[in-house]
Amino acid sequence: MDKNFKHYPITYGMILLCMAVYIVTTLLYGPEMDATQALNIGAFNGIAVDMYGEYWRLLTANFLHFGLVHIFVNCYSLYNVGLISEEIFGKRDYAIICLTSAISTNLIPLLMYMYNGFEASVVSAGISGVIFGIIGSLLALVYVRRDLSDIFKPLFINVAFMILISVIVPNISLSGHMSGLAGGFFSALLILKYRMKKKNQLLN
Repeated sequence: MDKNFKHYPITYGMILLCMAVYIVTTLLYGPEMDATQALNIGAFNGIAVDMYGEYWRLLTANFLHFGLVHIFVNCYSLYNVGLISEEIFGKRDYAIICLTSAISTNLIPLLMYMYNGFEASVVSAGISGVIFGIIGSLLALVYVRRDLSDIFKPLFINVAFMILISVIVPNISLSGHMSGLAGGFFSALLILKYRMKKKNQLLN
């Protein structure tokens, strides 16, 4: 698989954006950010979005990272799963999957907060929700095409990394990860169903 930039602009673009934002936050706050600093620069928090209407946080939070380990593991995982999904779905559909995952990562926790105050004190950031969304897109592919189940086997190490980070790194929302997974799965499922329907129409 040719892994140069022009073949995978979405994945490489997201990695470069995360790195650029991390450089900026390092210049502002040092290599590690606390929750207050992250909130000041665009991290997600249900209260900030609901009470102050700062809906831009639904997207900006995805590209912020709390520290070097956080961004390294996320970029490494994004590289490994992103190239596979971008190759399979193509640039346009992959971009739709990533955008849906990015929004759902924080939108579902926001709706849960608005309903019952869920995770009111949590300040979260990181592109791991999008990574889980990309994993969800591959799960959707396996769900539709059972004969392709082998493609998911090499990803287990990356999934284990993401779960580990969810446990040991503070201010990372496990609910956000699951929300990203759901967003990626269902958006990819709709894309795959549409492709199959279009293919059947051409054959008839």
